[in-house]
Amino acid sequence: MKFGLPSRLFRLMASSSSGDGGFSRPSSTDEGPMPIYSWPDKQRPRVCILGGGFGGLYTALRLESLVWPNDKKPQVMLVDQSDRFVFKPMLYELLSGEVDVWEIAPSFTELLKNTSVQFVKDSVKLLRPSDHFRRDSGGSCTARLVLALGAEAKIDVVPGSAEYAIPFTTLDDALKVESQLKMLERRRFGKNSPDIQVAIVGLGYSGVELAATISERLKNKGIVQAINVQTTICPSAPPGNRDAALKVLESRNIQLFLGYFVNCIREASASEDSSSMVTDAKEVNGDHKKLLLELQPAQRGIQSQVLEADMVLWTVGSTSQIPRLQPPDAPYVIPLNGRGQVETEETLQVKGHPRTFAIGDSAALRDPSGKLLPATAQVAFQQADFAGWNLWAAINDRPLLPFRFQNLGEMMTLGRSDAAITASFIEGLTLEGPLGHAARKIVYCLRMPTDEHRVKVGISWFTKTAVDSLASLQNAVANSFPSPDPATNRSPSAMDPDSEVAFDFQPYLCQYKSGRVFRPGGDPTVPAGTDPVTRVVSRDIHAGAARARVYLPPGAAVSTEKLPVVVYFHGGGFVTGSPARPSTHAYLNDLVARAGAIGVSVYYRLAPENPLPAAYEDAWAAVRWAATRGDGADPWLLDHADLSRLFLAGCSAGANIAHNMAVRCGGGGALPDGVTLRGLVVVHPYFTGKEAVGAEAAFGPDVREFFDRTWRFVFPETSGLDDPRVNPFVDDATRAAAAAIPCERVQVCVAEQDVLLKERGLWYHRELKASGYGGEVELFESKGVGHAFHFVGMAGSDQAVELLERNVEFIKK
Repeated sequence: MKFGLPSRLFRLMASSSSGDGGFSRPSSTDEGPMPIYSWPDKQRPRVCILGGGFGGLYTALRLESLVWPNDKKPQVMLVDQSDRFVFKPMLYELLSGEVDVWEIAPSFTELLKNTSVQFVKDSVKLLRPSDHFRRDSGGSCTARLVLALGAEAKIDVVPGSAEYAIPFTTLDDALKVESQLKMLERRRFGKNSPDIQVAIVGLGYSGVELAATISERLKNKGIVQAINVQTTICPSAPPGNRDAALKVLESRNIQLFLGYFVNCIREASASEDSSSMVTDAKEVNGDHKKLLLELQPAQRGIQSQVLEADMVLWTVGSTSQIPRLQPPDAPYVIPLNGRGQVETEETLQVKGHPRTFAIGDSAALRDPSGKLLPATAQVAFQQADFAGWNLWAAINDRPLLPFRFQNLGEMMTLGRSDAAITASFIEGLTLEGPLGHAARKIVYCLRMPTDEHRVKVGISWFTKTAVDSLASLQNAVANSFPSPDPATNRSPSAMDPDSEVAFDFQPYLCQYKSGRVFRPGGDPTVPAGTDPVTRVVSRDIHAGAARARVYLPPGAAVSTEKLPVVVYFHGGGFVTGSPARPSTHAYLNDLVARAGAIGVSVYYRLAPENPLPAAYEDAWAAVRWAATRGDGADPWLLDHADLSRLFLAGCSAGANIAHNMAVRCGGGGALPDGVTLRGLVVVHPYFTGKEAVGAEAAFGPDVREFFDRTWRFVFPETSGLDDPRVNPFVDDATRAAAAAIPCERVQVCVAEQDVLLKERGLWYHRELKASGYGGEVELFESKGVGHAFHFVGMAGSDQAVELLERNVEFIKK
C-alpha cells in the first residue's frame, strides 16, 4: 500500500533506521525520486489514517484506548495537511469572540503527546490501494488504511463565486472572515458611512448560524443579507430548531431572500457603488470594493434582484476529495457514488478493499431505510468509534461489527447567549435561548478529543462565563449606584469568625487560613507564537530578573524601519493575570499590529504569594531590559527598536504599575543615554486614598475599608491608602515626583460606568495637570461601559475598538 504526497511517498515497509520510534525520513529535498517514509517496526501491524478531522483523529485516539496484545498493538500514523485539529461546529464562536483559537483548534502535537500515534503534516496527492488484489478478509496482512479526508467547499459554482466568495469550512476560512470583519469595522468606525453589508449564500445550518452570529456582532452598524434557493430555512432540521432559528433571524438586522439563487457575483463599478454617495467614502473604503450579487428567482411570481455587499460568504455545497486522488490509469480503483463518496460495507470497509476503511464525509453509508447518512460531526464521532473497534477486530482476527448510527439530536448556535437543541430521544423538546446555549457548550466541551484538553477548555469557558457575569453585575450595580442610601451601605452580614477563609478577594481569589490560595477558574493561558489573525509574532523571554512576552508586528522582520517600543503591564488586582492570558495576549496582538510597535508584556510576580513591591521590582527589571535592548542581546530590539520612542502602558493595576515606572524613569540615570520615554498610557487606573475625591463622597465607609483591606492584602508592608504608590499626589514630594515624569504626553482613559475607579482616573488627570507636569495630559472616556470592559466580554464592541484606536493614535503621534 503506497500513499503519494507532494514531493514525497509513503510506503508501508519495515525499517530500523528510526531510533526514536518515529518514521525515518531522508534528508534529500531533490525534485527527483520521492523520499521514503518507513515504519519503525517490521513485525507490528500498521494503520495509516488520512485526514485529522473528527473521523480520523477520533479513530486514532480510539485505537490508542483499546487493550492490545503486546505484539498486536499497531503503529498508527495520522496524516493531515494542517497542524491543528479543528472542532468545526464551534468556528462560529471565533467570530463572536466566545472562544479562542487554541480552545477549538489545538495542535495535533499537543493532543497526541501522550500517545504512540505518529503525526505527519502533509497533503495527500495520490491514492493507490492494492488490497483489492487479495481476496481475503484482511487478516493475513497487518497493514490498514483509513480514509477520513472529509469534504472541501464547492465554491466555483457560479461566475465570480470562486473569486469573490469566502467559504466557511476551515480554520483558515474563519480567520479570513474574522480579519475582513475587523477591517470593515475599523474602516467605518466613527465615520459617516453606510452599513456594513454581509451576504450569506445558503440557509442550511451553517448559513443560519453564520447569519445569527454576524448580525449579533454587527448590531446596528451592519446588515446581513441571507439568500436561500428554498422558501424555508434549514429544511432538514427538526421543527423546533427551525422555528427557534427563524424567530432569532427575524428579530435581528437580517434580510431574508428566500426562493432565490445567485446567478453571478461581480465587482461594483464606481457608478453602481452606493457608498460613493457618502462624503468620506474614499477614506472609509480605501482599496475595498463593493460586490454585486445578481439574484434570480427559483420560482415564478418574484422578481430578480441585485444585492450590494462588502463580503460574500458561501455555505452551499461540498465536494469529496477522493475522486481527484485516484490514479489516472485506474480512476475507478476505489468505488464511488455519484457524489464522489466511497461506497462502503456496513463494517465501514471499502467495497472490494477489505483492508481499507472509509468514514466521515469520505464515506457513502446508508441507514436501514436506504438514506445516505448526513455529513455531520455526530456521524463522524460514532463512525470513528466503530472504525477503531473494527480495526482492532480485523488485526486480532475477530468478527467486525456493522455500523449503526444513533441520531442523538441536533444543535445550532444563534449568538453569544442563544442556541437551539432538539434531542431525538425526547419528542417535541427543544431547548432555546441561554439554556440551550449552555447545554450546547457543555456537550461540545465533553466531546473535545482528550481528557486534558477537555479540562483546559472547561476551565477557560467557566472563567469567561464568570467574568462575563461579573461584568453584567457591575453594569447592574452602576445603574443603581448613583444615589446610595447611607443607612444601607454596610455589608448585610459580617464574616463568620469560625470560617476557614482568611481573605476573600472576589472575583480574583480566596485565601484560606492554611495559606492555600484558590483562584476561581484557574488562569487559562495561550502559548506565544504567530497570531493567525494579525500575523504578529510573539515569544516568551527572560527580561533580566523578570520574564516578558515580546511581540513583533507583521512585516517588521524584513523591514529596515525602526519601531517604537511599548512596555505593557496587565491588570488583575496584582493577584491574577499574565501576558499569556487569552484576552491580554489578543489585546497585545491587536495593539502591536495596529500601532506598528514592538510590544513587551511583563510577567510580574503576583500577590499574595509574592506581595508588593515584587511586582514593581519585576516591572522595573523589564523596563530596564527593554531600554538596554535586552541587555544588548535581544535580536528584535537590536534590529528593530527605536528607543527614542519608548512608551509605558497598562490597565487597572497595570496602569498603577505603569505610572510608578514612569516616576522611576524620572530619576537621574534611570534610563540609558539615547533612550527617551515618549508617552504614558494609563487605562482605568487603580489608585485610591484615605480621603474621598469627587463622586466618591457618595460611597459608604465600607467601600473605603474595602480598598484599605485589599491594598494591605497585596502590600502588607504598606503605610496604608496614603502610600504614594497607590495615592500618587498625597503630598508635595509625590506631586513633584509625578511632575518630573520624563515624557511628552500622558493619556488617561476612564470608563463611564467604572463605579469604583472612574473618579480616581479623573482625579489623576486633574492632579497631574496641576502638579507642574510640563507635557500634554489627555483624557478619554468610554461611554456606557465598565471597568476593563475591553477584556471582559466586549473585546469586539464599538467602545473597545475606539479605545484601541485612541491608544494606537497616541503611540503613532
